[in-house]
Formats: sequence, C-alpha cells, structure tokens
Amino acid sequence: MTLSNAHPNRQDYAPHPLNDPILRLPEVERQTGLKKTHIYALVRKSKFPTPIKLGERASGWLSSEIRQWIQDRIAVSRSRFPPPPK
Repeated sequence: MTLSNAHPNRQDYAPHPLNDPILRLPEVERQTGLKKTHIYALVRKSKFPTPIKLGERASGWLSSEIRQWIQDRIAVSRSRFPPPPK
C-alpha cells in the first residue's frame, strides 16, 4: 500500500456537506495527535490532505479525508508489525 496524499480532487465523489463536515485545525490536531507545524510540513510533502480555503484567514479539512488518512496510517502500521501468532 502506498501512502501519499491520495486525496485528489475526486470529481466522482461529492459527499453531502452534512455527512462530511469541514474540520478546523484544533479538531484535526485532536483527531490525528499531530501539531500544526507537523501537519503543514506533511501537507507540503503531499503526505497529508490539503486544507480547503474557507476565507481570507480560515481553512479546514474534509472529515472524510482526515478519517481516510488515519485509516491509511493504521494499515501501514499494521502491515509493518503484524500481530504475533496465537
């Protein structure tokens, strides 16, 4: 499994806004356990979803993209360290 910013502009996927809320930075930090500086460093390296510009001084992330990034990290982690045999 490759891990990248695999969240391109999907023209075939348009979730309903109420089902895919936009998360502001404090919530993204809480959900991922990462801090602002590291999040933006990962965005620059295309290893984290790109924020959506909401206004002149506001941005946020789609909840679905953050959930998918977390699931990708779990999958990568589990593939590197499989559970011990029983």
